[in-house]
Amino acid sequence: MQHGFRRLLQKNLLMITLPGVLILAGLLLLLGQVSRLEHFQTVKMEDSSFAKEYYLSGQRNVEIMLEGLIPAGFSYYEGEKEQGEYFYRIKDNVMELALLKKKTAAALRNKSGEEIYNVRIIKDDVTAGYILREYAEAMGIPYDELSGMGSLYVFDEIAYPLVRIRAIRISMIVLSVALGLLFLYVVLATAFPVLNRQAWCLKRYGKVGKYIRKLDREMNKKLKMHQGNVIVTENFLIVSYLTHIDVVRIDDIKYLSKHVEKRRRGMGRPVYVYRLTASNADDLYFEADFFDEGIINDVIYYMRGEPLLEYEELSEQERILEEEQMEDAFAEERSREAMLDAEKELYEQFDQDELL
Repeated sequence: MQHGFRRLLQKNLLMITLPGVLILAGLLLLLGQVSRLEHFQTVKMEDSSFAKEYYLSGQRNVEIMLEGLIPAGFSYYEGEKEQGEYFYRIKDNVMELALLKKKTAAALRNKSGEEIYNVRIIKDDVTAGYILREYAEAMGIPYDELSGMGSLYVFDEIAYPLVRIRAIRISMIVLSVALGLLFLYVVLATAFPVLNRQAWCLKRYGKVGKYIRKLDREMNKKLKMHQGNVIVTENFLIVSYLTHIDVVRIDDIKYLSKHVEKRRRGMGRPVYVYRLTASNADDLYFEADFFDEGIINDVIYYMRGEPLLEYEELSEQERILEEEQMEDAFAEERSREAMLDAEKELYEQFDQDELL
């Protein structure tokens, strides 16, 4: 085994970061697909006279230059709140309408705004007809003479889904940065194990890099036991979990004990859980649970050089006593059920005699 502790760090690092990478990549892929939907796509429109073609094709979010816009004298309200203002321009004898936000309209009036807008093409023949009819009445000419001049398609800045498009873009940027940082962390923590957060448990002993190398040597040359996630070397006890690694220097342990308790795992039957406790008078307190008594006995044996015989005898006696108690309880339950069955049979016989 080469670089045993480093490999342990790398394995845990990959196991804990892989789900995060998959989730971030999946979300990024999903947002990428969403951003390709028409509602989130914006194309550049060179000529406003093709508004009908863009609308019918389904590509309605456009970036367009609208020069020479003039206030139409009408505002757009949502409820009682003014949200925007209508502008118009005449191009090729056609009146084109644009609905701009109040801020954009104010900038246009002050000649401080740009003439390139992100808008959504909507079909609003009612508004277009109303504005054209008002102009015909103001000019004192029949509406029929102007009815063919108005475009039915409005360049609507308010309807443009700016917030959703920005949210999608920002989310994709954030996910890309997070995925990149996570990938960078995996690369750096693999190349330089001292950067791995799970190795920081070694700070209590001194320099992390020094003890990583020491544990590598221990696992390579002084390994006594390795079962599952438990490793015992000449000088260290190492218990590896998915989210962290516990490392205990055996010489620091002054008190070592083993306890047993019964736990219910989900809806299944209770099982025995064996807890190993190591501590000293200073700041050391370590616990680890095992479901196999053989493993905990091996750990204690390789740490101490001898088993805890008195505990094993005591635990065996407790198990025998508990099994006897359980058997007595089962026998009592069976006896009670037999009595109930007998009473039921007696009552049924009595009912039959009454009928006869």
